[in-house]
Amino acid sequence: MWPFKCIFLIVILTISNYSVNCFFLYYQNYEYFSTIKLNDYNGYYGNVKLLRYSMPNDVLSAIWRLQLVSSDNCPATDVYFYLEYSAYPVISPHNRTFPYYFNQGRLTKTMIKKTLGGSNPSKQDVYLNISSPYPGYWFSAAFTDIQDQKVKPDILKSNCTHFLTSSLNIWQINDTAVLYPNATTHSTEHSIFKMYKYMSTSFGPSLSFKFKQNSTNVCSLTALLRQSAFPDMNNFKINNDHITCLSNSTQNCILSIEYPLDNTWYYLAVTSDCNYSVDVLLPNNCIEQSISIFNETLINLVENLYPGRMKRKSGEFCTKYFQPIETFRFIGPTYFSVKYYFNSNHNRSNALLIRNERKPYFIEFLVDQANNGGTLNFYLVNNLISDPNLFDTEYLSSKPTNVPNDSLNPPDLNNTNNTSVNVKSKISGLAEIKVMLYACLLFNSMSSYKNCPEGFLISTQSFTNIFTNVQLNIAYPFMGKWYLAVWKECFNINTNESVPCPTTYVPHALIQISSDQCANDYCGDYGTCYIINSQLNLVSACKCSGGYEGFGCTDGRNAIPARIYLASVLFLTTSNLVFLLPICLAIYRKWYIESLIYFYNMFFSTFYHACDQEFYSFCIFNYDGLQLADFISSYSSFIITVLAMSSFQRQWKIFTFFVGLLACLSIGLYDRFSYVTFVVFLCIAISFTVFTWVKICISKRKLHPERNQLLKFYLPGFILAVTGLLIYSFLQTKSNYWILHSIWHMCMASSIIFFLPKEDMPDFGKENSGENLKDVTATTSSLSESSAISGSPVTTKGLLHSNITEISLLEP
Repeated sequence: MWPFKCIFLIVILTISNYSVNCFFLYYQNYEYFSTIKLNDYNGYYGNVKLLRYSMPNDVLSAIWRLQLVSSDNCPATDVYFYLEYSAYPVISPHNRTFPYYFNQGRLTKTMIKKTLGGSNPSKQDVYLNISSPYPGYWFSAAFTDIQDQKVKPDILKSNCTHFLTSSLNIWQINDTAVLYPNATTHSTEHSIFKMYKYMSTSFGPSLSFKFKQNSTNVCSLTALLRQSAFPDMNNFKINNDHITCLSNSTQNCILSIEYPLDNTWYYLAVTSDCNYSVDVLLPNNCIEQSISIFNETLINLVENLYPGRMKRKSGEFCTKYFQPIETFRFIGPTYFSVKYYFNSNHNRSNALLIRNERKPYFIEFLVDQANNGGTLNFYLVNNLISDPNLFDTEYLSSKPTNVPNDSLNPPDLNNTNNTSVNVKSKISGLAEIKVMLYACLLFNSMSSYKNCPEGFLISTQSFTNIFTNVQLNIAYPFMGKWYLAVWKECFNINTNESVPCPTTYVPHALIQISSDQCANDYCGDYGTCYIINSQLNLVSACKCSGGYEGFGCTDGRNAIPARIYLASVLFLTTSNLVFLLPICLAIYRKWYIESLIYFYNMFFSTFYHACDQEFYSFCIFNYDGLQLADFISSYSSFIITVLAMSSFQRQWKIFTFFVGLLACLSIGLYDRFSYVTFVVFLCIAISFTVFTWVKICISKRKLHPERNQLLKFYLPGFILAVTGLLIYSFLQTKSNYWILHSIWHMCMASSIIFFLPKEDMPDFGKENSGENLKDVTATTSSLSESSAISGSPVTTKGLLHSNITEISLLEP
C-alpha cells in the first residue's frame, strides 16, 4: 500500500431538501521520479527522455507535478513535456512532415511548454491536471529546445544543464456502486450525484442503461456514459467518449453504446434532483448470466488471476455475428517485428469476403511492449470476385440464398450465347455502381466505427479484376486491444447516391497487419534506424542526415544539396596534402622523427575526414580509432614542432616529446574534444622552448633567435598558426565546418614550414663550455707568444694560474 497523504470525505448537499450523498476520495502521492537531466531535441527522438507512469482504476483526477530547474546564466530555453495515454508520445515540435502513409492524427496533443533562463526564472513548478484518466500506463516525453537558433562555435556555447523532477498524485474513489444485469439498482433518496460502473462480460450488438424516475414531481436527470474511466463532468460536451442523456418526469432515459467490449468496465455519472432506478439492458439473444453474487473485489481478483474467466456464455446470435475475428501473432527476430494472422484452423490466410452490406467485420489484435515502440503497418488489398466459394468462409456469415447459379462461375466475355448476354448486362449494371470498401482502425473500442471519429479511417474502391490497395502506418501504437472494422457500401457513380450492393460480386479483401522498427523498418535514403533505451523504455527512431528531418527523414526543406557534400569531402581530405611540404622539408633538413609525425598526421587526418561523412564516406577501419589517431597526431605535430625550435640536446627533445605524446594519448582517451587539454600541452611545450631561448640570451648577452630569423620565419609562422587557431576555436560552426576546417589544415601545415629550424639548435650548456675552452686556448697561446718575445720563461704554475684567472673571468 502507498502511504496516504490525506483523506477527504466529499459531501454534496441538495439545496432543496438538505439531504446528503457522500463518497470517499483518497488523495495519494502515487509515483515519484527522481531528477533526470534533459537533452536538447535537435530533431532526434533519441534525445528525448521517456517516463512511464502507472494509473490505477477509479481515478477521478490525476495531477502531474513538474519541477523544472536550469543552471545559472543560461539563455532562454523552452522545456517541453508531452503526455500520452498507453503509448509513447508522437511529437513534432518544429512541425516537420511525416512519411506519406503515416496518419498525423496520432500526434500527441497534451503538452506543456515552459521557458527557463534568460529573463525567465531558472526554477519553476508546473502542474498538469487530467480529469478522469484512463487506467493503465501513461507515457511522457521531455526535452529542451534552445530559443536562440543562431549557430555558435562550440567554445562559445554556454554549458547549460536542465533538470526535471516529476511526481504523480491522484484522487481516487473507492466506493463506486456496481451494476449487474437482470437487477434493478435504486438510487439513495434525493441524491444529486452518483457514480456507477458495470463490467461487460461478452460481446454484443449493444449495451443500454435505462433510467426510470420514481417521482411525480418535475425533475431533470443527466447521465453520462464512458468506457474504462469516469465521465468528465466538466468537459463532457467537447469529448467524444461521453454520452449525455437528459430527461424529465414524463419519460424514461436510455443510454446505449454499440458493440461493447468484453471484460471491460463501463462507468456512469448521474446527476438528478429526484429518485431514480437503473436497469442494464442487453439484447434478448445476448443475455448474460447474473454475477450479482460476486462483489467488486472478487471480480477484480478473478480477473487478475484468470483473465477471461468472468466471461459468460452468450447466445449463438452474439457469438456468430458480434464476436470479433481473433488473431495470433508471430514475433520476429528483431525489435518490434510482429506479424498478425487470422485465427483459422486451416491456414494463415488473411483474406475476407465482405458479403454483409453496411455491417462490419471486426478483427481483434493485441499491441503490447513487444511492438509499441515501433510502427503499426496496415495494408488493405481488395478486388471484386464472382466466386465466393473459392475461399474459406469458416467465420463469415452464410452464403446468400438468392444468388443465381451462373453467378458462381467467372464470366466469359468471349462467349456470344444468351448466357453471355446476361453476364454482360450484369457487368454493365455493375459498371454503374461504385463499391467502396471501408476500414476503421480503432483502439480499445468497437463503437463509432462509422466515419471513424476516434480512429483511423481508410477507404478504397473495388473494380472487377483490378486490384486496388491502400496503406496506413501508425507511429508508436497504443498498448492494448485494437479492432479493425471492415465493411462495404455501394453508390451510384452518376448520382453518388447510396444503392444496394450487387449479390453476384463481393469484395475480396486481403488484410495484412504487422509492426516494424522506425518508419516501416526504413528511414529513407537519408536516415538510420536506432533502438533507444530511455529510462528503461525501448523505442525505435530515425536519426536523419543531410539536413533531412521528420519521423521518417522525409522532410527536405533544410536538406543540403549533394554537390555541397561532395565538395566538403574533397576539401577536408585534399587540404591535408599541404602537409607534404613540411614532410619534404623535414627530410631535407634531417628531421626524420618530425617528418614521420607529419606524415602520420596527414594520413589519419585524411582518412578520418573521409570516414566522418554522412554521404560519400570511406572508412579504412573503425571510426573511433580513426578519430583518436587524428586527434593524437594533431597534438603530436604541434608539440614536436615547438620542441624542435628549442635549444635542448637532441636526446632530451625526444624524451620530452614522448612524455607529451603518452600524456596526450591518455587524456585523448578520456576526452579528446577538450580545448583545455590542447591549450595546456601547447603552453607547456612553448614554455620549455622559451626557457631555452632566454637562457641562451642571458649567456651570450645577445638576442636569440636572431632578429633576421624572427622576422623572416617565426613571425609569418606565428601569424599563420594564430589565424588557424582563431578559425578553429571561434569561427568554426556546423554549417561552415568543411570550409574553415580545411583552412585550418592549410594554416597549420604552412606554419610548420616557417617554424622548423634549418638545423638542430645548439644546446645552451654545450655552447657555453665550448666558447670558454676557446677563450682559454686563445689566452694560453697569447701568453706563450708574449713570453717568447720577452725572453722570460713561463712556468707551469704561472700558466695554470693565468688559465684559472681567464676561466674565472669568462664565467658569468
